Amino acid sequence: MNIKVLIEIVNKGQFIRPILNYVAHYLESDRPDKNKNIVNYINVLKLKWDVKYDEALEIIDEELQRLKKGGLYYLFLDQKVHILNRIKQKEGVKKVFDELKDNFDNIPVYVRGLVVETLRNIHELYYEPDESMEKIRYWSENYEQNPVDKGFILLSKAREKKNEERYEEAVSLNIEAFKILKTVPHPSGMVQALNNISWWLKNTKKEKALVFIFPLGFYLGYYFDDDNLKVFNSLDTMFQVQKNNNDPLVYETAFIFSRCLSQLNKVESEPIKNTFKDIINQLKCFVFNLDNNQHRSTPKLRDFIRKEIGKEKIPIDSINISESALKEFLFEETQYIQPSTLRNIIDALEFEITTSTPICIIKELKKKDIDKKFEINLEKFKNLPKERQISELFTSYLAHYYKEEIDLKKIIKEIEDDSLTEERCDYYTKELINSIFERNPKIDFNSLLTNVQKPKIYTNKNITFNEHPFYLGRKEVVKRFMKDLNKKNLKEFIENYIDLDTRQKKTVEKFIMNYGRYYDLKVKDIPKEFTPKVPKEIDPLVKKYTLKRKPSTISFYVFEGDEREKFVEIIGKF
Repeated sequence: MNIKVLIEIVNKGQFIRPILNYVAHYLESDRPDKNKNIVNYINVLKLKWDVKYDEALEIIDEELQRLKKGGLYYLFLDQKVHILNRIKQKEGVKKVFDELKDNFDNIPVYVRGLVVETLRNIHELYYEPDESMEKIRYWSENYEQNPVDKGFILLSKAREKKNEERYEEAVSLNIEAFKILKTVPHPSGMVQALNNISWWLKNTKKEKALVFIFPLGFYLGYYFDDDNLKVFNSLDTMFQVQKNNNDPLVYETAFIFSRCLSQLNKVESEPIKNTFKDIINQLKCFVFNLDNNQHRSTPKLRDFIRKEIGKEKIPIDSINISESALKEFLFEETQYIQPSTLRNIIDALEFEITTSTPICIIKELKKKDIDKKFEINLEKFKNLPKERQISELFTSYLAHYYKEEIDLKKIIKEIEDDSLTEERCDYYTKELINSIFERNPKIDFNSLLTNVQKPKIYTNKNITFNEHPFYLGRKEVVKRFMKDLNKKNLKEFIENYIDLDTRQKKTVEKFIMNYGRYYDLKVKDIPKEFTPKVPKEIDPLVKKYTLKRKPSTISFYVFEGDEREKFVEIIGKF
């Protein structure tokens, strides 16, 4: 395989992984001995993305010993410095950096675009400005024609401005990088640009940092599977920024983080737990369910209510509960308080919401917000044709993390029987139906730059819990699959899905999500022989459900090894 062609593919980043899976499959079945070095390079990329750094370094060192100093040699060296930087081996980073810099003129031209990004980023991280930086800048200018190279060079320039504490310029450069990388698309770079802005501004301009959380959450949900390191990194940023701003969505961000973490096995979760200890330690203070069980009467809750009643000098008879019930609660004569009782107390008061507000109060405010929206949305939902009701509900169901709490089969039967009522809906069902009518606002990045944000104060009277942008992104990709799914076979598809076990459902959901993600992927830059064709294993599924061939095929190649075999076995039931 021509190395230049390989670079054109890998230049698109982690998003192109299914194409690389197909390329590796093609090369291994064609001439495995001749193509071993290239397949190993692809494997190194995947190991790096999977945070398996030791395995990746082992392959790299073996290949560097065997290869001559040509294009592939420097590609491996480029990956080595990336990984050494990730594992904080400063001396190793500097050694490889020097080798790349000193041999830059000997590196094949078609490899230099990747290498110059690396040189610039490493220099910003480890070195003070010097003459070599001017040389690297000069090199980088020659490679700004390629949108990926240009995007990452802009990200490097943004970091340079950030290091100089010129934050406005850093933000502008990140936005410019985002816009360029979005044309590729290069999701890792896009999310990195948005994450940079929010993270860098979180302590200096927290309100502006919050503005960029919406697009960050949206593109995170749109492009990335739950187990991707980018998800945890960006959710951590979102959590910190939302917490700093007392933003109501901080609770849903914590919930999403906890659900993503819970889906990892012990080996997968270890690096996440080591990296994100701060947010993980706080999860128990921010994550709550939507059940209707009574609340524990904790000292924190009692103190909060006492303080607010005393502050406003509220007469007890103005609170819609009996005097004896209130006294029993306030003076620790009861261990629990009913949700309705707590809500009546909350309604009689007015207080500011902060992240130190007792979590059970946040829970009741969230449920109240759900009820208020559901009162309007249930009627709108029931006015839709039944097929549309089922399709929209299934879309919302797939996009959210409430699957374990939802009896999808029961709700669909109630839709079909016209027996779906407010009384039959728990809060998770209400939330999914409300979500159907949440719209994705258009993001104007230019206005994000210029708008002056004022700190927003939330109280129990004005608080509302909007749809989390992560879910909005997920819904967009699911909608693409649902749009193509043959409506004649919609019910059968959902019934087959419902009959699967949890692990099998997760696999099908992954296929659906990636179908939407790769819907508009342009493959014109990929040589014809490396453009995946619909494999025979999924051809019956594609035809039966009238799915589009390109996104179906690419989504199939997202799966690797045993997972792909299991997917083939699962779709045999459809």
